[in-house]
Amino acid sequence: MENGKSTVFGKTLSLAAAIALATAGPSFSAVTASRVSGDSTPSECGSAKKADYAIELTGSLAGCWSTFVSHYNCEAMNGYSLYTEIGREEFEGKLEGEAVRFDTVYSFTGIFPEGSCPSPAADKEITGGCIHYISGDGLVGTIRFYDVMQGEGAPHYFYEGFLSRN
Repeated sequence: MENGKSTVFGKTLSLAAAIALATAGPSFSAVTASRVSGDSTPSECGSAKKADYAIELTGSLAGCWSTFVSHYNCEAMNGYSLYTEIGREEFEGKLEGEAVRFDTVYSFTGIFPEGSCPSPAADKEITGGCIHYISGDGLVGTIRFYDVMQGEGAPHYFYEGFLSRN
């Protein structure tokens, strides 16, 4: 009999604790995640900020993405030039029509023709892409860009990822 009361008491205590935790403070359900995707093209929109380069985004995000390079490296590798870059960025525009601003830190990796080092020309990129870690204005997330360097409209950069409001 004593074990039965302990079990009922334990279940009741566990249920009470779960209810208290679920109703105290902000809940996980208050965080909303948005999938973002679209395209972008080179732009001069970041020139007022003295960005190293900038792109204009369309799609879920619409606005100016300004890039500031912190460090890069280029080395010959297997008949190509491997270029890596890290830095920070600023986005000002709209997320699904709502004004938003956020910052990123990013890393880029690109493959260029042999002999392109130390500073490969952007229009000579064979393939590449980057990942961006987002923070700011109550947002966190990750966005990936995929460089399209051949074909109609090249260059342009598809993007996709997730942003969460916190």
